[in-house]
Amino acid sequence: MNSVQAFVCLLVANFVLRAEVAAPQEFTLGAKTVIVTQIDALPFVQSDYTKRFKFDSADNPKLKELREKYRLDEVIAPGRDEFAKQILLNDWVHHRFKKFGQPSTKARGALEVLDGIENDQTFFCAQYAETLVSCAASLGWVDRVLALRRHQGVNARGGSTEHSTTEIWSNQHAKWIMLDPTSNMYLEADGKPLNAWEIRQEWFYRGGTNLIFVIAKDQTRYRKSDLPIFLERFKDFGDLTVEPDELDKYGFIGYIPNTNLMDAGDDYGAMFIVKDALCNGTKWHIRDLPKNPAVDPYFPINQASVDLKPNGEKLRVELKTFTPNFAHFEFQRDNEPWKKCGDSIDWKPHAGRNELRVRAINRFGIVGPVSVVQAESN
Repeated sequence: MNSVQAFVCLLVANFVLRAEVAAPQEFTLGAKTVIVTQIDALPFVQSDYTKRFKFDSADNPKLKELREKYRLDEVIAPGRDEFAKQILLNDWVHHRFKKFGQPSTKARGALEVLDGIENDQTFFCAQYAETLVSCAASLGWVDRVLALRRHQGVNARGGSTEHSTTEIWSNQHAKWIMLDPTSNMYLEADGKPLNAWEIRQEWFYRGGTNLIFVIAKDQTRYRKSDLPIFLERFKDFGDLTVEPDELDKYGFIGYIPNTNLMDAGDDYGAMFIVKDALCNGTKWHIRDLPKNPAVDPYFPINQASVDLKPNGEKLRVELKTFTPNFAHFEFQRDNEPWKKCGDSIDWKPHAGRNELRVRAINRFGIVGPVSVVQAESN
């Protein structure tokens, strides 16, 4: 894949995620003519990849124990918005770990790992990632583990050629965003937080000069030219840093399709992988390869997709969502209060400009991205 192809992949991903009406749609509703001028909504996507995912249940008592024992609501409370709260959680997980290195125990799942930390055990990136995934799940967010592998060779300064990190679904940004609890960072380009595939493309095909490495809860920003970034010093291990070739580990990206890690562990068997010609000559796991790596792994969740159909003097607004632990939809007409609804709304536009907003709510009370329909009626 050349730099032009990589750029096109990024454009395709952005186009697919925000579905907007291409041209005004006209409906005859009785004696009225209604023209829908804008639909801004995430699509409902079903694929082999969405069907693979298994999400932790709101009924899981381990999630409640995790949230309450470690007072995670207090951890994220200072955040001014959802993404700021997610950054605070990432920072909290990073700082819980006191010894870094080859695990000294077979502890599995966030509760066991956090208990192991309190008992002076050693852990590395895989445990950071699974702890963040379950802590996020306890708060109603969806975070997933990614397995990374360098595209070729070994780390220039030695150490592991592989790494575990995560991607969290951001309702605020309406996309998946990479959060690395080991390095306590996420990455931006052009002021927007990136998912793992976007990071990969920026790093390998655009030289990485546009990337901003955002570190810790104070969100200190660095560029490629600032690497290495010192993070922490661990006894018997040495310095934990973000190395100049750290992002070479994004050569292969493996998506672990489950978040119920405290009960099931990582489902590596159902993992799917993205790679390209950069990886030629390097052997790794043999798994399914999505045809469109910029889009297939990045299906939206928590959305309220919108389909409009005439229904007498009203518009029937049919809603669909892929929301783990889904509770219900809500809608708002113009500036009226939000109201609970089922999977369809009969909307009777009034004369003039109309606006309808819809959203999905999960059982934790987390609000998904808002879909907006705008229409003009005579």
